[in-house]
Amino acid sequence: MFKSKCLSYIACIACLSFQSFAQEYNAEIIANLNKVIQPIQSLSGDTTFTDISFLKEKLKNKEIIALGEVTHGSAEVFNYKDRLVRFLVSHMGYKAIAFESDYFAMAYMDDYICGKADSITYVAGTAIMRSNPSMIEWLRQYNTGKPEGHKVHIYGLESRNYTNIFKQLLAQIPMLDKTDRGLMEAYLSKPFGSPLSKQDKKDFRSMIVKSELKPLSDINKHYLNMLSQLLSYEDGRSVRDKYMAVNAMWLKERTKGEKLIVWAHNGHVAKMELYGYPTLGTHLDKKYGSKYTVIGTDFNSGKAWVNVFVAKNKPLEGFQSFYFPPVRSADWYEYFFAQCRFKNFILDTEETGKEKLLNQFLIRPRNMRSIGALSSPEGKKLSIARNFDFIVYLDETTSI
Repeated sequence: MFKSKCLSYIACIACLSFQSFAQEYNAEIIANLNKVIQPIQSLSGDTTFTDISFLKEKLKNKEIIALGEVTHGSAEVFNYKDRLVRFLVSHMGYKAIAFESDYFAMAYMDDYICGKADSITYVAGTAIMRSNPSMIEWLRQYNTGKPEGHKVHIYGLESRNYTNIFKQLLAQIPMLDKTDRGLMEAYLSKPFGSPLSKQDKKDFRSMIVKSELKPLSDINKHYLNMLSQLLSYEDGRSVRDKYMAVNAMWLKERTKGEKLIVWAHNGHVAKMELYGYPTLGTHLDKKYGSKYTVIGTDFNSGKAWVNVFVAKNKPLEGFQSFYFPPVRSADWYEYFFAQCRFKNFILDTEETGKEKLLNQFLIRPRNMRSIGALSSPEGKKLSIARNFDFIVYLDETTSI
């Protein structure tokens, strides 16, 4: 009996000691974070950039800056990315922005911001307009009166449906075989988004091979490449990231060395293979090295516009404003960020690398918010230091 009580007492003391150590460790991490984080003074793009002027020096030798988003459906995330775009365009000379979006839909948007169209009527542009109307209007105003060489242009990083790409091929490549034109015209007579049969895919792959033997402009070759990519998307997400990287590199070359902003989800622009395959960011980091910089975004709690997941084998509840409660576990980065002295801040991972304990904290993988189109999963285990050069942390968000 006495021995059993002693063992229980020792175990209790050990547990209390561990808890005390953990509390001291957590407090030290937060204290060190407070030494390096930069406060965010405004989330609005329509303000001065005094609080982010330090980015001029940090980003001066970069060629591609990726602006990540922790979720596609949080207003504050989009507002702050809007602010960063305005800063990069007006203060650092960026003139090319590539979105995780359909190439042809963004071409309509580009016509609008460049003054070639008076409105945006194309349906595929509504998603960008819904989340970023002020940014699109600002880009249009910025371009007004400027010569072509000084205007900002926006692009899409992928082709998302056969309708858009078939219309372009029919309009741009008059020497297409009659049979091939008939295939595309037959598809366009069907309801939007109709699937292709196995034979259809075989026929279109054959068309691509034949067309590549003909004298085509660079842009028409790119259209055919995107059609080939679209036909291969059934192979999974890994192919999608690879092709977005290919298209980003093509844009970089086509814009004659212009510095490029890439706008996509954190999970795409991160540098490591987060899901067992190279991300868009993995490819860009390998190609451009230190010239590629990632500014990720993060939040602790709040609402986001997502398709609500209930349980496996049960139907989704549809897109709606969904609440994510505050993080309560030290297994998550946000647990520490939420206790920092600034409610919203920017974390420079290069600066954290100068302090051993903080560097180890950000290198060690922990859970981090990573919300896609669905409400679940809420996060992904990753290393912040190995994936992002900066983190824009927003304590609370509202839905778009």
